[in-house]
Amino acid sequence: MSEAMLPAVADFIAGLRELHENEPDEAARWSKAADLLKELLADPGLKAHAEGWPTSPAKLGLEGKHANLLFYEDPDYGFVINGLIKKPAAKTTVHDHGLSWTLYGVLDGAEEVLRFRRTDGGRPGDLPSRAEVEATETVRVGKGHVDCIGPWEIHAEYNDDQARTTAVIVRSQKSGTFVQNIFYQQDGSVEQYYGPQQIPYRLG
Repeated sequence: MSEAMLPAVADFIAGLRELHENEPDEAARWSKAADLLKELLADPGLKAHAEGWPTSPAKLGLEGKHANLLFYEDPDYGFVINGLIKKPAAKTTVHDHGLSWTLYGVLDGAEEVLRFRRTDGGRPGDLPSRAEVEATETVRVGKGHVDCIGPWEIHAEYNDDQARTTAVIVRSQKSGTFVQNIFYQQDGSVEQYYGPQQIPYRLG
């Protein structure tokens, strides 16, 4: 993961490392990092590079469990940069990101972001076998949008029917190092898993 990066990506990494060095408040750090990611999404070099990114394989097909490209893992602070490329009409599962912070930036395409809440009295940090959730908000987003997702926030992304969506994801730590919940609304079951498969990919 030490190969040369695109210049804009190298600048983004430097900025995010500086935030980790100087901003101790996690919520403030990731809010500021979202602004840095918005700048990165506007970079022509990144957009051109993304045209060659492969579609993310998904264990559930159009219904989710998409793998991520792994572009970078920081050796000191542990944050990672991922890529996610979903086919037209693809969905993610209804899920949280466990204890991690996540920035989800739309580089190309359009989709709906759905937010959910527990209705069964469960609390953030629970790892239940069953849970009831309901949608509280649906927001249509497009190119340049960055969603800042805090620990244990339940959400899903549903892709536009006509085109693929390309996203750049920044996580406070690499998937596979923490547990997440997937909420299956059809029967109320909950699955714990360690996040999407990580596929190393050069971003330079």
